[in-house]
Amino acid sequence: MEFTIDLNLLRTFVIVYRARSITRAAETLRLSQPAVSHALKRLRDHFDDPLFIRTRSGVAPTRLATTVYAEINGPLSQVVSATEDRTSFDPTTSTRRFRIALTDLGEAGLLPRILLATGSAGSGIEIETVPLNIETVAQEVLAHDIDAAISSSPVRGPVAQEVLFHDRYGCLVPEDLPATNATVSVDDLRSLPEVRVGPSAGHRTITEAVTTLGAGFLSDVPHVEVNRFTSLARIVAQCGFFAIVPVDAFSRLMTGLDGTKLLELPFESPRTGVHLIAHRDADASAAHAWFLDTVRSALAGP
Repeated sequence: MEFTIDLNLLRTFVIVYRARSITRAAETLRLSQPAVSHALKRLRDHFDDPLFIRTRSGVAPTRLATTVYAEINGPLSQVVSATEDRTSFDPTTSTRRFRIALTDLGEAGLLPRILLATGSAGSGIEIETVPLNIETVAQEVLAHDIDAAISSSPVRGPVAQEVLFHDRYGCLVPEDLPATNATVSVDDLRSLPEVRVGPSAGHRTITEAVTTLGAGFLSDVPHVEVNRFTSLARIVAQCGFFAIVPVDAFSRLMTGLDGTKLLELPFESPRTGVHLIAHRDADASAAHAWFLDTVRSALAGP
């Protein structure tokens, strides 16, 4: 697709696309809302398409807008980043929306701490989560589709990655399963069916490590594979399966896991680093730098 159009209009388009709001885009661009609306009208005339449809929460892109964004976002990303936040960022007055990729377990266990640290409940800042897909998350970061991601496995690609904290793994079993010294037995691991979260959730490396350590009584292929961690407890409780899960994360949610209990593995549990993934140039933006620092501080403690 070739473009012969004012670069400033395309920059406006990208920021509206990301913000999903004329108001937020205007604040980012430091323009009036009528000025942004006028720019969008010129873009609509150029592409002969509405580009954005009004919704209750702001605007939603049309199919053509999504196609245009995919083509121009990469080349314009540095220009847009410079526009968005080269100046100072004030979290007490900003209405910026930050997007972070998390697993459902991350949403349940980590997101509340992030929300408290960002003060989003009492400010104009908005947080949006998107499902973590370990196969695509690096590209999403590089394309500025998300501001950050949290994963239990490192990712491939030219992105910034750092360990926020470590977790270890245990075994989620039915509550009535007998256990000695709060440890699941080898015989139970051999006899019970296993339910496992699929690799897209970012636990592939640790799953492979656990399977290697448990060679001989853990299967390479589980009986059931699911997409979400939050479905594990019900399957374990009602169907008599077991699941290898991150201990600290599930311990925070034990009040909602009726019919299950967490046991130690009958071999040394591997520890895994929980990674914060972001663009290498994130610190060049005052808003991005603030968001990443806030996530770090929120998740640094026990």
